[in-house]
Amino acid sequence: MSRALAVLLALTVAACGGALSSAKTDFKKGRLAKAKVDLVALEAESRDWTDRERAEYALYRGLVHLSLGDRDSATVWLHEARAMEDARPRTLGEEDRTRLKVALESLAGAP
Repeated sequence: MSRALAVLLALTVAACGGALSSAKTDFKKGRLAKAKVDLVALEAESRDWTDRERAEYALYRGLVHLSLGDRDSATVWLHEARAMEDARPRTLGEEDRTRLKVALESLAGAP
């Protein structure tokens, strides 16, 4: 029975990682509307992900909102990603930390 549970857990982790990875790819390719739909759909299950996956989720959710001009939602999600990164430095990879920094600077610098 423990083997079956391990297989189920591995499949669940792969599924959430795959969906998050797909949304990140959509964002990077400029498919913002699709990325937003996918990220919104993942919100409930993202609460059970690892710290790294949750931080990436918050970052890309914020980046998508920012790119679509929704500064209020972007602020919420980017600050969540920043809080996770502050609590556990290097939760995000180097490129994502840079994306987070630039996005937060963009929010701070704009009227």
